[in-house]
Amino acid sequence: MNPIETLPQGTFSEFLKSEPVMGTAVDKFKIALYGDNGSQLGWLGQNDDEWAILVTDESKALTLELYPYDQVDYYRVKGTSRYMSVNRNAYIGFYNWSGATGWKLDGEHLISDYNNQKLSLYSKDNQYLYAWDKYNVLNVKLDTK
Repeated sequence: MNPIETLPQGTFSEFLKSEPVMGTAVDKFKIALYGDNGSQLGWLGQNDDEWAILVTDESKALTLELYPYDQVDYYRVKGTSRYMSVNRNAYIGFYNWSGATGWKLDGEHLISDYNNQKLSLYSKDNQYLYAWDKYNVLNVKLDTK
């Protein structure tokens, strides 16, 4: 497609805030998190400020939906327009479409397309989840039950 042949529709601001038309979610699941010794640490959840955290109570785990778009996999919080994303400091949070970043599931590791780093945990006390290989890289299992 040659850009000069297609005029933009709407405002740039509207373009940034609108979600792509993707149809329905492919799968719905919770992300179970495991240490490198194979023991389950908990699930992916969020705090009140919409940052991703480790939760030990399954009822507090987020249900996510897989949304493939333009050959990239995005993870959206079910029933919302917030996507699992990475900020410039490697924290994982849930942003609207204009801040969404993609992910790759490689075996048992979830890797951010933003910084090419794996889902990790600094410590159980800290609870925040990161995309940062130097921390404790977590194994993940998508729990569809």
